[in-house]
Amino acid sequence: MKVLCISYYDKFSRFFIGIEKELKKTTPSTQFEILSLYPSGYFYSLFRGVTSTLASFKCWLSAHKNRRKYASILSQKKPVYREFDLDRLIEYQIKLNKNIKRESLLLQAIEYINFIDKKTTTSPDVILLIGDSRLLIDITKIIAKRKDIKTYFIEQGPYKTTFFDTKGVNANASIAGYQPEITENRSFKKEKINQFINRIKDKKYNRLPFYRGLDHILEFLIQHTVLLPPDLKNPTTKTYKKAHLLKDLKLVEKEKNVFLLICQVPFDVNLTHHSPFYSSHTQILKDVYTHLPEDSVLIVREHPLYKKKYAKEFYEFISTRSGIYIDTNKSFDEVLEKTHAVIVNNSTVGLEAIIKGKPVLALGNSYYDRSGMCLKLQHKNELKELLKEVLHFSAEENKIDNYLYELFTNHLIKGHIIDKNLNAAKQIAHQLKTLTLSK
Repeated sequence: MKVLCISYYDKFSRFFIGIEKELKKTTPSTQFEILSLYPSGYFYSLFRGVTSTLASFKCWLSAHKNRRKYASILSQKKPVYREFDLDRLIEYQIKLNKNIKRESLLLQAIEYINFIDKKTTTSPDVILLIGDSRLLIDITKIIAKRKDIKTYFIEQGPYKTTFFDTKGVNANASIAGYQPEITENRSFKKEKINQFINRIKDKKYNRLPFYRGLDHILEFLIQHTVLLPPDLKNPTTKTYKKAHLLKDLKLVEKEKNVFLLICQVPFDVNLTHHSPFYSSHTQILKDVYTHLPEDSVLIVREHPLYKKKYAKEFYEFISTRSGIYIDTNKSFDEVLEKTHAVIVNNSTVGLEAIIKGKPVLALGNSYYDRSGMCLKLQHKNELKELLKEVLHFSAEENKIDNYLYELFTNHLIKGHIIDKNLNAAKQIAHQLKTLTLSK
């Protein structure tokens, strides 16, 4: 079996190598190749004897060499190359960082197309992708579809699980839009759901800081040069220095409706790809606050990896308005207990809130928002009414149980990408073996 993988960092290369090791136990002839975007992923694979390519830097070097060759394509108002709409391909990167030169991204996209087309000339049996939205991954999934190569998308799921899906992840996952039917065997499903959620989870592996440190050092050294591939340029973030002026949850007034707004990482694909109404957390914050019902307060929960790092305007809005508080609780359960309704764009936290019995309003698209378990913003002018309605919304428990049973049974794999024992990798290897045998 020939398997082509696209990795970001060392932790993903480790996961792919875990799949390879499991496959080789029964099929020693298995061939793995890992294409990495970051040096950490490349060197992790290389040091373990796995065929590896630092695709981002390799293609960016080719782009420099062939710049003149593609001049006529770049001069087009709507550039197309090998039936690829190049502007559509780079849309995510432009949203991510508006300071990146469009021409540089177009050149990188062209070289990625050439590179993946060549890599798939002798078709691999399977392609494994982390996520479904980065430039190289977007190009790979399109080429794989054209060449009829079986492709699987991998992403972390709720409750220390892993999505392993043929359609995509997040709002593109197979379960998105699933309509649960009312069934009679609810007690059986309820028991299985509780067992799944409350099972003993594996510990994280001790990740060696060297690899990601290498990424950060290299980026620091070449970030202002032409050497850094344009699709690796992330927006700069600054810590909000006046965070001590923000009001915390302890000051919440009694006898008021308490809304909890869940924030995500700003450059997450869920905000850039699956958010039809909002492109920033500042927009979401202002809109939600403006349309809150009377006698309401808003608690803002930052993403754990992005505390004090949102836009300056975001924090200044909070500090200059009454009835907005920053959540300072360490545990999500602590703040959830004090909340009457939860507002998410499309965070997985929304599903956890539903499971814990809280009414949820989803502003963007996700894998759980169209299954009748939460309220969904369909038109922006409906926000005010939905914020009133969500306070009294109650999803049918039978419907929730049926959705969760389907999700946990048929769409998620127990185990996480960063688990010590890599049980998820072993299960994926087993599914790939089954795929091969069924051919």
